[in-house]
Amino acid sequence: MNAKILLSGLMFCAGVVMVSAKDLKVLMVGNSFSICVGKNLPQIVKSVPGHSLELTSTYIGGCALDRHSKNLKKAEENPSFKPYTVNVWTSGAGRKGRGFKASVNELLKKNQYDIITIQQASRFSWKYETYQPYAGELIDYIRKHQPKAEIVIQQTWAYRCDDPQLKPNLPGEWGIDQTGMYEGIRDSYRKLAEAYHFRVIPTGDAVQLFRKYTPVKFQPAAKVPDYPEVPSSAGDVVGASYWRKDAKSGKQILRIDQGHLNSDGEYLQACLWFAFLYGEPVGKIAYVPEGMSKETSALLRKCAQEALDQYKQVK
Repeated sequence: MNAKILLSGLMFCAGVVMVSAKDLKVLMVGNSFSICVGKNLPQIVKSVPGHSLELTSTYIGGCALDRHSKNLKKAEENPSFKPYTVNVWTSGAGRKGRGFKASVNELLKKNQYDIITIQQASRFSWKYETYQPYAGELIDYIRKHQPKAEIVIQQTWAYRCDDPQLKPNLPGEWGIDQTGMYEGIRDSYRKLAEAYHFRVIPTGDAVQLFRKYTPVKFQPAAKVPDYPEVPSSAGDVVGASYWRKDAKSGKQILRIDQGHLNSDGEYLQACLWFAFLYGEPVGKIAYVPEGMSKETSALLRKCAQEALDQYKQVK
């Protein structure tokens, strides 16, 4: 009996050491809502003594769980099928590998990761019926080839309020506003976490907290400004605008992105990931992107920490 208790205690301690390790190797099976973590997280980790990170992103724009599952099956049948663009960052040397092609299959078989993150594509993230059975198939494959890795869910975020799909009174659109999208996202990821007893990185919660606390509230532009001016994104960490020359007409066209994180949002996301991955308070982060004010960086770190502290992880 005592031997069994001692063995259980040693196994528990070993699990704690694995999760709280200071040198982490992380794989993201995701899309554009995950690759953006790489813009700031390696520098943040480097700024806190005693930690190191190797961060690998497998990227296909807009890749949903069903496509991830189909890609696994196709690559298993045909090893030359390499649909993902892979980027690797390290906290010590910056970007280690850039833009090479691979399958998730070969990465899982050739490497050992400490943590592997998964998420749903943003356009489906608020509808749990789109998660299964694909999430389960992805999870089963990861568990088969990475039994020592912890699978973690990144909770994604609601689009900016002026996104054309968030028009609840227009037929053919989603029939929800920003709050409805956020609530659907929160509930869907929670349901997935409960089904598999996974921890969640509450990025969507952090975004909502910023929207709550920011003294400047986002206001959609009343009209399109003249080139090269762009509409203000102040008041939200989601959304940005830029001009791009049209290939046919040669004219500059204003592009408005209401779904992806802007530079402030990318810093918010990376601060949250750091605190989650390393179990350290964001107050230890010394890195701030060039040009970001002390007030802005402090608010972003506050939202990251509060989101993590308030989120009730599944037992």
